[in-house]
Amino acid sequence: MGIFDKILEILGKSSIKQEATLAMPEVDKALLIDKIRQSETFKNLPAENLEKMFSVMETVKVRAGDAIVREGEEGDYYYLLVNGTARVSRRQQKDGKSQVVAELTEPTAFGEEALISNAKRNATVTMTSDGTVMRLSKDAFNEHIREPMLIWLSPMDAHEKVAKGAKWIDVRDAEQARQTCLHGAISIPMEELRDRASELDKQTLYICYCENGRLSATAAFLLRQRGYNVGVLRGGLQGLKRTGVG
Repeated sequence: MGIFDKILEILGKSSIKQEATLAMPEVDKALLIDKIRQSETFKNLPAENLEKMFSVMETVKVRAGDAIVREGEEGDYYYLLVNGTARVSRRQQKDGKSQVVAELTEPTAFGEEALISNAKRNATVTMTSDGTVMRLSKDAFNEHIREPMLIWLSPMDAHEKVAKGAKWIDVRDAEQARQTCLHGAISIPMEELRDRASELDKQTLYICYCENGRLSATAAFLLRQRGYNVGVLRGGLQGLKRTGVG
């Protein structure tokens, strides 16, 4: 079964009980796949992983006014808007009032930011029409999308690559980096990574590190999405201390 046929099969199933009078709308499978492939999240993902991802996605019928994600909540799913329209709103720092910052039309994807960074949702997405979404759980997102894109390096392998020209990136906050850092490391705190990614050379191998590897894994994923050659120091600085390397 090809991936397009698999998508159609999945779109015919729902994770919730459907009303008998509501038929699942037709989906332009080719357009959906093409849109997904254009996103930063999926463009470097192997086709096999993309097919596995679709095999575990749930299809959910939604109504106008439904809040698919809410600002401030924990990230639990990655979403594809298959049919319908939605708006993205965010609370303003000055007065706390909600302001619409984007309009979503089919097909489009959203919700990966909180899953990648293990942060809370930074916006609310509300349906402005009836429609259909497909969703992928956080665990499945990590298994089929996040982990396949990461290159983990042991302390020994990382040091060998640095000796051959790779560069360290310290993604901890600036104060931590000032107190202790690896020789020659570039300090780019995680919160500055998106704005400063252009400072890096796509021909150079970078190895991200933090205290334990979790924050640096998120950083490496974000950089690999943008086409950089990046690895992650397994276990972070704690791993270096345990192995005595460095």
